[in-house]
Amino acid sequence: MKTNLLIVAIATVLLGLVSCSKDENGPIITGIDASKTSKIKKGEPVTFRFSRAPEGSIVQWKVLPDKDVKISASGNSAAVLFSNAGSYNVSANYGTLQGDIEVSVQDSIYNPGSGDAYSYEPLTGDQIFITVTRLDSMGVNGLDFSYITEKKYPCLNHTLIFDNIFSGDNLKVDFQSVFIPAEEFCTPGEDYATSGTAWYPMAVGYHVFEVVLDGTTYTGSFIKAGSTYTFTWPYTSGVTLTPLVID
Repeated sequence: MKTNLLIVAIATVLLGLVSCSKDENGPIITGIDASKTSKIKKGEPVTFRFSRAPEGSIVQWKVLPDKDVKISASGNSAAVLFSNAGSYNVSANYGTLQGDIEVSVQDSIYNPGSGDAYSYEPLTGDQIFITVTRLDSMGVNGLDFSYITEKKYPCLNHTLIFDNIFSGDNLKVDFQSVFIPAEEFCTPGEDYATSGTAWYPMAVGYHVFEVVLDGTTYTGSFIKAGSTYTFTWPYTSGVTLTPLVID
């Protein structure tokens, strides 16, 4: 009997140690703020914010299921459009910080009134300034491409809309517009539109980097040799990129 009690006691202690170890080493789960979590209509823009991540940081957003879902991320915020009714899980990841939230979408279609309409501002006549920095995450290295417009846009929580098109070792970024939320979700003011792309892991060798802005394609390249990145980017207007060498 004493032997059995001793075995149970040891097992309990070991379980406690394993649980503590798991809690210490596992990701930190935190919440996500959402403009709406229920009674969302198809095509209605919903804004999500991962407040634990610093402003301007590149947060990885994911929606499940992801069929016919449009995610437009900007810093620690994202605007999401749902095309189908159902329940969805929206998750955010920034380093060891993780968060998720459940939302439900109705079968009705969003039809904003004149005072509640969102809009997409074209990037006509604008310029994009790209700053590149080295990205090291848990032993995996790559690059962070940070984007900022030359023009300012209304609503401080607007979102720069673009597509990342990865093809093998190459990347094309297609800038499309700036999403302006409806008046009830707008944070008053105006500011530059910003966002970014995290590209990792990064293979050694030659990479093509293209940017599409206002109907014009800007084509450059870079070479990764060891820990050094060397860019070829011949443009001084429209879309600019700095620095050209990262050691």
